[in-house]
Amino acid sequence: MPTELLLIFAGLVAGTIDSIAGGGGLITLPVLSTVLEAGPHAIGTNKIVGTTGALIAFLVYLKKQPLNLRKGLSFVLAVGVGALLGSLCSPLLPKIYFRYLLVAACPMVLWVIWNKQVFFNEWKGHGRRSLAALILAGAAVGFYDGFFGPGGGTFMLIGLIWGVRLPLFEALLLSKLANTLSAGVSLVSYGFQGFVHPRFGIIMAIGMVSGGYLGARLASKRAEKVVQPVLVLVVSILMMVQLAEALHSR
Repeated sequence: MPTELLLIFAGLVAGTIDSIAGGGGLITLPVLSTVLEAGPHAIGTNKIVGTTGALIAFLVYLKKQPLNLRKGLSFVLAVGVGALLGSLCSPLLPKIYFRYLLVAACPMVLWVIWNKQVFFNEWKGHGRRSLAALILAGAAVGFYDGFFGPGGGTFMLIGLIWGVRLPLFEALLLSKLANTLSAGVSLVSYGFQGFVHPRFGIIMAIGMVSGGYLGARLASKRAEKVVQPVLVLVVSILMMVQLAEALHSR
């Protein structure tokens, strides 16, 4: 399959799955790691896809819910700073280790995405976390997103619900803003370091946006039950490809 078609198809599948159940980044990053190479080139290019998806989601949510920055501003800004630091540190790790990181991290991120409702139901409105804890949590999540990425938006959402004690929809809106900031900051940083391949990123982003629209039309409880096994299957295949390429590169 030509590279362009592979990127569009992967973006389409990732966007459809992401809009229904989440986890699209678990598809886009491994595919880019195969097309380009594992490490900052794939991560930096994937930030085009991540920025596009997060920004569109933020604008959609913004039409339904007013933005209240006051409650989560410190968390959002900390995410941006953490993402910058993560994007600067990522190129320091030898590229071979990113394939192993994909194989190790993807199952854990999948588990969090599938069980995120557990995290949403845990808190019962107790007092707000300390400012220092919020900033530390935001910086840690941002660092992960800038350094690697898959599942970062879910971790931001959990952080806002647990740390800032926001209602779900307010937390969703702010998490999309934080995700947009994180991906955008990382994209600029990776771009200045020469790790972004615009053509590949834009092609995949087009597929991702198209898939997001399709997924939004299909979204339902029944669709989510179908999508989750498909996501596991696709991610498992991609992980095996990454592991095979890592072993071959040794």
